[in-house]
Amino acid sequence: MPPNQLAIPHERAPGSVQQPSPPRSWRRIFSDPLLQRPATIFWAGLIAREIAIFVGHTYRVSKLEGSFGFGWEAGRIARSIALGQGFSSPFQPGTGPTAWLAPIYPYLLAGVFKVFGVYTTASGIAILSINSVFSALTIFPVFYLARRTFGPRAAVWSAWLAAMLPYAWYWAIKWAWETSLATLLLACVFLLALRMAGTEWRGKQKVECVPHSRLKDWLFFGLLWGTIALTNPSLLLWLPFCGLWLLTRQMRAEDSTRALRHAIASGLLFIAILGSWIARNYLVFDRFIPVRSNFGAELHMGNAEGAVGLWRAWMHPSVNAVEFQKYKQLGELEYVKMNQREALEFIRSHPRTFVTLCLRRAVYYWYGTLRDSGNVVLSEGRNLGYLLSSILAFGGFWAMWRNRNPAAFLFGSLLSAVPLIYYVTFAYPRYRAPIEPEMLVLMIGLFLYAEPQAGRNPE
Repeated sequence: MPPNQLAIPHERAPGSVQQPSPPRSWRRIFSDPLLQRPATIFWAGLIAREIAIFVGHTYRVSKLEGSFGFGWEAGRIARSIALGQGFSSPFQPGTGPTAWLAPIYPYLLAGVFKVFGVYTTASGIAILSINSVFSALTIFPVFYLARRTFGPRAAVWSAWLAAMLPYAWYWAIKWAWETSLATLLLACVFLLALRMAGTEWRGKQKVECVPHSRLKDWLFFGLLWGTIALTNPSLLLWLPFCGLWLLTRQMRAEDSTRALRHAIASGLLFIAILGSWIARNYLVFDRFIPVRSNFGAELHMGNAEGAVGLWRAWMHPSVNAVEFQKYKQLGELEYVKMNQREALEFIRSHPRTFVTLCLRRAVYYWYGTLRDSGNVVLSEGRNLGYLLSSILAFGGFWAMWRNRNPAAFLFGSLLSAVPLIYYVTFAYPRYRAPIEPEMLVLMIGLFLYAEPQAGRNPE
């Protein structure tokens, strides 16, 4: 072809039809480097959450029952702190010091009340925005733990779903509670454990990584777990599985004495963080209270005459005036002790009923609780979606286990350990939220394993 013809564009023949350019597929869209960056996904997720707060008017603080519905016990305690009354009065003002909740979130909410006012619209916007930041930040550990366990494609899909799936926003944009913070912390410690253990796979292909024991990593591990303990102590049920798995892998790969020393240092830091709150409780109540004082009351709400495995609001001091009077007259610790005694007596007297309730609570945890929405189709649809996510997550775990991915133990122990306390108390959808980022990664991994080629190497 002569050189001068290279610069001459082809003319369309008369009457010919120009072919439309092929549409961009989802695969091509997500191949854009900008859309694969965790920072991009984070900002998209945060903006979506903020828009949802204002479109749904979830920031509005109801004045009913003294605005108790905004933050519930955390809101009441935060009010007391903001007004200079200390960590006290989880239901109504003037009931004295409390250990009903772990301290970090009530103090965070108190800081918001100090700046923006107690139970004001500005406080509502501020705390739900902070929750949204926690929720959006979870995208980062989700991205990197998905990449470490299933590869880059899983990382992008998992992060985008965590960013844009409306259900992932719900607890952040609607509830002034610790759920989003606890979820972020748990995802961070999960990722840290994988990294410290040298675990890195690409689908069915293992990338050679050697576990390493560095003091700063172990101290960060202890710091994260100490923060989790003072945010949502029920998550501590997974700590023994996570810690021992990590220590065992490091001791097999390198100097076992050094790994053990670092693990002990991490444990001492954890105890120091937790011990600060234990010391406060001992000074205030003159007895040992690990973090929260209310386990006996929670146990009683799930194990008494008429129990069905769900939270029974009419038995709670925040709703039942008779129960609140008992709480006020006996004091918090004696009230909880009385409830625990009654619950244990019920369990001893009705062992078969207790077993049945535990099984029912396990079903509710993974299937979703019964909700009277007035629309049977909508209610059943929500529960079936909830159940489907559970099935897919366990399917992803099974695929990991079958392919001998060493991270399978971490995922499996997390799914097994965290729900245990709710099997003996009662189930509620919010209680599954802290482990849902890891469930999402498992779901994406299952789909990648199911693809003929991606199952071998989902990159």
